[in-house]
Amino acid sequence: MAASKLHCGKQLTATHSHFDATCAKIRAFYFDLDNTLIPTRAGDSKAIRKLADVLESQYQFSKDDATQATQNFLKAFRRCPDNSQTSLDSWRTHLWRESLPARHKHLAEQIYPKWLKLRYRYLAVPADYVQLLLRMRQAGYALALITNGPSNAQWEKVAELNVRGYFDCVLVSSDLPWEKPHPEIFYAACNFLNVKPQECVMIGDKLETDIKGGHLAQLGLTFWTPLSNSSSAAQSLLDVEYKPHVKLGSLLEMYKYFPRLNAVALPETPSTSRRRGSHMSPTGQGSGSGSSSSASCVPGAGHAYHHHHQHQQLQQHHHHQRQWLYRRGVSLPAMDCSNSEAENSCDSFL
Repeated sequence: MAASKLHCGKQLTATHSHFDATCAKIRAFYFDLDNTLIPTRAGDSKAIRKLADVLESQYQFSKDDATQATQNFLKAFRRCPDNSQTSLDSWRTHLWRESLPARHKHLAEQIYPKWLKLRYRYLAVPADYVQLLLRMRQAGYALALITNGPSNAQWEKVAELNVRGYFDCVLVSSDLPWEKPHPEIFYAACNFLNVKPQECVMIGDKLETDIKGGHLAQLGLTFWTPLSNSSSAAQSLLDVEYKPHVKLGSLLEMYKYFPRLNAVALPETPSTSRRRGSHMSPTGQGSGSGSSSSASCVPGAGHAYHHHHQHQQLQQHHHHQRQWLYRRGVSLPAMDCSNSEAENSCDSFL
């Protein structure tokens, strides 16, 4: 589906030339994580369906039992992905034990790691999106990842999917006093990246957090990536006060609005050649230290990408990034801001 420009809030979007002029002034892109950069909902559904086959073939579940158990787990997991009173592993194992039929509950400890492996296989950042991020960096844009959700669960995604190296700033709402759509979480990124709100773009799938937050913070532009491109998605825009400037069918449509991205040359390296057509990571290896449970901003990362020796530059950047992993960005409050009452917190379940 082609991208479409929409009316913004209570005012009409300005002329095409004004829109283009606004795009030309953009210096930073802010990305949502779930269902924007990674296919969380679709990926979790695929992993569960695949696991149901595994339960039948490896653990002699009946088809009905396998389907019922996996769907029960997915429903419970989506309702409560984290519990701050225990570890992620313990909580998820508990959810599996509760979801399995009585005669199979003893298998929870074996089934959980199989599900986790499948989950991150299907949540991997698409290679085309990786190329988009690299082109944004190469073109001189600053990048921030701003995600709502439980701290441990969100940082696990950042670490397991190796996305941290693409961003100058990573903010998880449960580490902070605010969450999207509160404008302060956007200002924190602006302050650290040394950009003005009107020089930034917010890209996300939720009208009530990503798009509304972008407007409240008076960011330059908001781009909406709805979960579905059906007529119901367009219909949902009729009743919202804060409308996106642009509705995207795919993140790849960003190339149309920012021509600089098309002019960037990404050098071919043996590593990128081998990984072409597959999911990629910043360095080609895991980021074992990427699971820090604090908001994290990486100073100067936006200048680490030049026109030559891309792979070596990425490795060097990742090395310097690890040195800053446990240092909170200068724009953020130096306090423990874990928020156990944030949405999706399930402290009362155990």
